[in-house]
Amino acid sequence: FRVQSSEASIMRISVLIPVYNGIPYIAQAIESVLAQECQDWELVISDNGSKDGTRDYLRTLSDPRIRVYEQPSNLGIMGNLNFLLTQAQAPIAKILGHDDMLLSGGLERTAQFMEERPDCAVSRCWAQGDKIRYSKRGILRWENQLPSKLEPAAAILAFATFGNFVGNICRAACRPKLVLQEGGFDLKYPSAGDYEGWHRVARTFGIWLQNEELVFERIHKMQDSCVLTQTNQIDPQVNSILEIISKEVDPLLLQILKRHWTIHVFSPRFSRFARQVFSGRFSLASSIWRN
Repeated sequence: FRVQSSEASIMRISVLIPVYNGIPYIAQAIESVLAQECQDWELVISDNGSKDGTRDYLRTLSDPRIRVYEQPSNLGIMGNLNFLLTQAQAPIAKILGHDDMLLSGGLERTAQFMEERPDCAVSRCWAQGDKIRYSKRGILRWENQLPSKLEPAAAILAFATFGNFVGNICRAACRPKLVLQEGGFDLKYPSAGDYEGWHRVARTFGIWLQNEELVFERIHKMQDSCVLTQTNQIDPQVNSILEIISKEVDPLLLQILKRHWTIHVFSPRFSRFARQVFSGRFSLASSIWRN
């Protein structure tokens, strides 16, 4: 790896950006950090073997609070996140995808939220537009019914019900030492390791919900989650995670959860299976049928 530069003092909060072939968006992500009113931060970027000019751009950065690492080989997104967690020098970390951005004031409010909750291992914030979606006029009405903290048993149920309850990595803030203490992100889940990892952390510490819009989450067709879902690569990993969770929830709730998973996990896969069959992508359809 290569280090761009470093600060000797411990910063208030670390911003962690894993990047792979991020040249269309990485500059905007970094600029959103530089524009924050909170300036007591470090930015740690780990390039995962980009081939599109990302490394050339990162080599132009000169802010002394920015450290850049160049991985000699691709670690996978989960391996890259684990690496970044080990490099964070601040007690609190805000994770940011290379295609996402911090909203104005987002870093200060994240730091303050975590500092006021010293037992918080992981928190989840809103992305721009969530307040409308989660309002009483929106579809996801459950959001306003949740407490600000889910204790471990409730957190397990949330991950069982809603899938990766944290969502996109840009919504997460954490204490790196506590996440690493729980084992970090398991490389056995290369596409869904954040789901499994946050669930494992929340199983011990619970999860705090910061219901403020702090980030802009960019949705696009080349997003890893979109590509991996359409190619059925996440399905077997989710199956494995649900098997783990099924052993942790209250047995009285398991039959209800199985019906819930049939509707909300199986049904979308069946629709995807049908689209793949009708479009002649039989190899893909075969893999989703097995899952």
